[in-house]
Amino acid sequence: MKKLLALAFALMLIFSVALADEPLTIAVSMRSTASEYHMQYVAGAELFAASLPEGTAVVQALPCEGNDDKQINDINALIAAKGDNMILFVDANNAPNIVPIAEACEEAGVYWSAAWNAPEGVLPTDYDHWVTFQSCDAVEQGYVIAKTLFESFPTPGQGKICVLEGMLANNSNTDRMKGLKKALDEYPGIEVLDDQAGDWETGKALTITENWIAKYGEEMTGIWCASDDMAIGVVIATAFGKISASLVADIIMPLIGCLIGGVDLATLNITLKPAVMDGETVVSEAVVLGLGTFLTTIIDFLLIAFVVFLVVKAMNMAKAKLEKPAEPEPEKEPEPTKEEQLLTQIRDLLKNKKYAKRTR
Repeated sequence: MKKLLALAFALMLIFSVALADEPLTIAVSMRSTASEYHMQYVAGAELFAASLPEGTAVVQALPCEGNDDKQINDINALIAAKGDNMILFVDANNAPNIVPIAEACEEAGVYWSAAWNAPEGVLPTDYDHWVTFQSCDAVEQGYVIAKTLFESFPTPGQGKICVLEGMLANNSNTDRMKGLKKALDEYPGIEVLDDQAGDWETGKALTITENWIAKYGEEMTGIWCASDDMAIGVVIATAFGKISASLVADIIMPLIGCLIGGVDLATLNITLKPAVMDGETVVSEAVVLGLGTFLTTIIDFLLIAFVVFLVVKAMNMAKAKLEKPAEPEPEKEPEPTKEEQLLTQIRDLLKNKKYAKRTR
């Protein structure tokens, strides 16, 4: 709600200096329509547009889907089409994006607001058409998340973690990582096993987490995650991983074993070479193919892959429903040529003469 109100007030400030005769385009440039976080920006713009007289303003969402070039090109294309009869709220995909976007707005006279994400040394006050921006203490966020995680371990302050970052060049990610580092300095008993970028994506976070579970298993005590969208992927992977393992080991494999004659597939092995013994001493280990373990892993993988497919498909369907195609510009009828105007006048004169004869 705070974000909605902040955006609505920001747009009101911009609107007060950018009002035009034709409907104003309120453009919202953000990462993705599949993210509830980013869709709140669009909802804020729609809330403000709805408070105006009908036909005064239209909202246009410009999702870049994590592509820097697409974000910049979409904004430039809209500026080229609308000129200064638009206002812009932008959440830069990565910090360097804000500079060419701000420069394009300045050149076209477009007033703009932003969720501030910029290279060090670049300030919103550097630009005449900047109106307002929103920001947060992302360092404190990363620090609090880390401390809460570390204190929740079976032995508080002791454990091994994996780190799931957002987009590496995004200020929110950079600052939250500073908060994590601060917490790690205070908790020497915490070891980082791995650090990967999930790019703020639920599906990518889910895949990375599954790989971590397969690689580290119970050695991994926890996962520090830089955003709530990615945390959804982590939760799905960790929760479903346990369900899938139990389903395969306790239900599917016993049923298959029963169907093929009561074989315990969990312990089904083929010995290629028996162990060489000297009394009770093992001279050389046996060479064994663990078919049961292999089959269990394959079935487990197929189940998880199927669930990932369903999740990604559902997200894509939701994104397709949320995305609104850009409204085509109404085609203007071409102005008649001088010859066409002359012919029209002659036609009207002939009509008038015929009408005059009939009425005599």
